Amino acid sequence: MSDLFGKHLKKQTARAKEKLLEGLGKAKATQDELFDQQAANMTKQAKQAEKFQRDLKAYGDALKTLVKTEKTLRDTVRELYEEDWPNKQHLTAISQTLDIHSDELEKSVNENLIGDVSNYVNQFSDLKNKIAKRGRKLVDYDHARNNYTSTKSSSKKGDDDPKVVKAAQEQQEAEKMYKEINRELLDQLPAVYDSRITFFVSTLQSLFNAQSLHQTESSRLNKTLVAELDGLGNAVESLRVPRGSMTPSSTNSQSRPSTPWTPQPFLTRKDRPPPATPQRTPKNVSGTATPASTDDVDEPVAQARMYPKLNATPNLAAEKDNTSNTSKSSTAPSPAPRSGVDTPSKGSHKSLNPFDESDDESNPFKEDLQGGAAKPEDTDKPVHISGPAGDSGTQVFHKVRATHKYTAQDTDELNFEAGEIIRVMEPADKSILDEGWLFGRKETDNSEGLFPANYTKPL
Repeated sequence: MSDLFGKHLKKQTARAKEKLLEGLGKAKATQDELFDQQAANMTKQAKQAEKFQRDLKAYGDALKTLVKTEKTLRDTVRELYEEDWPNKQHLTAISQTLDIHSDELEKSVNENLIGDVSNYVNQFSDLKNKIAKRGRKLVDYDHARNNYTSTKSSSKKGDDDPKVVKAAQEQQEAEKMYKEINRELLDQLPAVYDSRITFFVSTLQSLFNAQSLHQTESSRLNKTLVAELDGLGNAVESLRVPRGSMTPSSTNSQSRPSTPWTPQPFLTRKDRPPPATPQRTPKNVSGTATPASTDDVDEPVAQARMYPKLNATPNLAAEKDNTSNTSKSSTAPSPAPRSGVDTPSKGSHKSLNPFDESDDESNPFKEDLQGGAAKPEDTDKPVHISGPAGDSGTQVFHKVRATHKYTAQDTDELNFEAGEIIRVMEPADKSILDEGWLFGRKETDNSEGLFPANYTKPL
């Protein structure tokens, strides 16, 4: 054991001494440019293969994570796709096939390709060891050769000197070992270097073919899934959940019986009150305006509210006595139809206009001047105006202006817009007048009919 160790130590010392002498230029080193070129090619090839191995392994790890994530997502899709939806089993089978193709791609990369690349890279380790051994044998050969040369030159006996013979034998052994490993590497290194082409071709083809097959099958199956989902979208109407009743639920079961809603019958004019005039302040019986809340004053939009009945229209059918001129009643006898009658003065006797009012009576059409109502003197005087051709002799009590638009709800009612002038007249059939309604003729088109009094104001 000690002899083996001593021999190894002697070799290490001799190699170190030889390298030192070669470095100092005192010993001649053997040069082999062809081998040096082959060794440089192998080193470059090994670095490229190791980088490719690292990147391919990183791709395999990422692919493994991607496949796992895709399978988890498809599991969730299969859970979300309800049993009563169309083609449930078909969609499940397609997604499971996608899982199989993903597993095949991941296996092809992480097991087959990475295994082949690892075997390819491992050969460079053996080559590097051989190149290192060849370097040591070259140093031994140079040392034996230099030793033989120096021993022979210093010997006086020539080739018969035992030291020279021994040095020659050591030189021959070193040369033999060096040339043997050098020849082996010169044959192996070019072959390994040329193998890089076939290796990369086969490896990359396997990788891209696996990706292409996976992507082709995945594309086809994904298009099938899209078609299945189109079928689900088309079946959405048949899959809708039933809607509940639109009848609002009652909050008070005692006051609101749970009976089905039925439409109310349409009310005739006699059955319904006159339409309420929005944003108007009717006067009370004493002639003073009924106070309104501040909310009513500021409201710009008309709201439906209850108003007191208007007594502006007298029951003309009940008035047959035309002799009570001194009475302060708000109704007067209906004058006979005639034309050209002079208007009596206000001071001589009471007006024949049934819509006139005395100073102490309440006129429902009068309002404060700030509220935009007509002045009292505009309505105190009765007016008798002859009607249009064919209607001469029709008595016109006074004129009113429409304050709001009204749409007729019956055939004998007037349609008018806000601002139109209407002549209030006595109808031929007095029985058609209802409380709160007047009969008149529009000046714009001479159409006649009934209209609600609280949609107008006297002129």
